[in-house]
Amino acid sequence: MKVFSVFALLFFGQIGFSQNIIEFFQMLPDSIVLNLGPSERSQIVAHSKDNKSFEEAYKVMNSTQDKYAFESVSKTYLKLIGSFEGQFQMKLWKLPKPYVLVGVYKESCGPVCVAEQLVFYRYSPKTGFKVLNFITVFPLQKMRELVFSKLPKDCSFEEEHWMDFLLYQFSEKGKSIQVTWNNEAATTCAFDLNFELNLLTENLKNETYFGIKEK
Repeated sequence: MKVFSVFALLFFGQIGFSQNIIEFFQMLPDSIVLNLGPSERSQIVAHSKDNKSFEEAYKVMNSTQDKYAFESVSKTYLKLIGSFEGQFQMKLWKLPKPYVLVGVYKESCGPVCVAEQLVFYRYSPKTGFKVLNFITVFPLQKMRELVFSKLPKDCSFEEEHWMDFLLYQFSEKGKSIQVTWNNEAATTCAFDLNFELNLLTENLKNETYFGIKEK
């Protein structure tokens, strides 16, 4: 199962500093944002930048014939829906100046929902975007230990693929990422798993950007 797609970033040079999610939505390469070109993204922003609900998003798409619209958007979070089964989210987290952490997540459904794309970038106005390795973003060893401590005894699958069965939800107002076990995809290993990844303080000095908190 192909779950994660990490793309090479284009060099943007000296981009003006921003802490608005919509500006990052427009700056990222097409391949990161559903292969939407700059003009298509500008149109989405113009028509749905004030949306706060699923109903508002579909009202915009019906009235404008746009294929996509923001279901929810704020200064640091957006969720895009449209002509695909699933969801697309982006999130900003403030880091010690001048850095910002940018997360992009795409979930595809058909009929089972899977995490198709999860990628993180560190951005600064001088260096632009730097793609981050998961081992520097998530506490992978602790996450693995938590997953395997809760697996049912009769559950068996290829251990190296444990991350294939995780789904993510960026917090719209907070700083956390909610993580759940994908029981629809892992039908022979269904169990209850729900924990949060919380942004750590003084992030650049820590081993990972996020720490784990079981719910």
